[in-house]
Amino acid sequence: MNLPVNIEPTTWLASAYLSQKPSDNAYVGRFAPSPSGQLHQGSLIAALASYLHAHWHGGVWCVRMEDVDVTRCDRGIGEAQIATLERLGFEFDVPVWQSERSALYQVAFEKLRAAGQVYPCTCTRKDIGTGVYKGLCRAGCATDKPIRSWRFRVDEAPVVWLDGDGRCYEENLAASVGDFALLRENDGQTEWTYQLAVVVDDAAQGVTHVVRGADLLDSTARQIALQRALGYPTPIYSHFPLLVNEDGEKLSKSGQAPALDAMDDLAVLLHAWRFLGGKNLSVANVSEFWAAVLVL
Repeated sequence: MNLPVNIEPTTWLASAYLSQKPSDNAYVGRFAPSPSGQLHQGSLIAALASYLHAHWHGGVWCVRMEDVDVTRCDRGIGEAQIATLERLGFEFDVPVWQSERSALYQVAFEKLRAAGQVYPCTCTRKDIGTGVYKGLCRAGCATDKPIRSWRFRVDEAPVVWLDGDGRCYEENLAASVGDFALLRENDGQTEWTYQLAVVVDDAAQGVTHVVRGADLLDSTARQIALQRALGYPTPIYSHFPLLVNEDGEKLSKSGQAPALDAMDDLAVLLHAWRFLGGKNLSVANVSEFWAAVLVL
């Protein structure tokens, strides 16, 4: 199986190595794949970037299986993802599974509800349409319709943050997404959303640094807003460029990206290293690869 077509190597590694070194060795990072398909080269780049950032800063690296969406995720796929990471030489403690942490999400949700920061919504997908949620249920919803979700009230003030690469970002959530769902009711089943689950888990695990792809940049403002509402600390976020295919599209499980298990272990690690801006390495196996990159 051939590796994906590479775009120009980035300079992300150089800036990551030099930036945001914690002074108290309290760094906690994480890699949080969704077990909805096998890991691919884009997944490996995310794992390697966060793993190296944690090790270079004397920190801890956690693996969290983000299987909160039970309709799309599969436990067996998640176990296979863990096995792939271990085979490639990543070292980590026992992973956390979001599907086992509903009680934590409930506590956070109740705190927000007690503060009046969430409200029930009866809107269907047809009611909502596309684009920004217009707050149709913000002032109260129809009592003769079933509750379909609970939404977080966003502020009019913009969320401003400094990313790990030194760039300042600003987003007005009221204008860009509107009040967003934290909990969905589906045929009597409660489904926690990604935004709430990831914020609660980052706080519970003491995550201080989140290193992830630029495709998740648009989730950052929502997560910071929730952290502030819940009184949680905000991690330092760092977003690296995405690996794309020949058509300029992001590699994804849904896009049938080749699985790592179908490729050579050393080749995929070297490809991820070079994509992130690493120098050429003369190594013969996976053990030599890790010996070379972890001491930089």
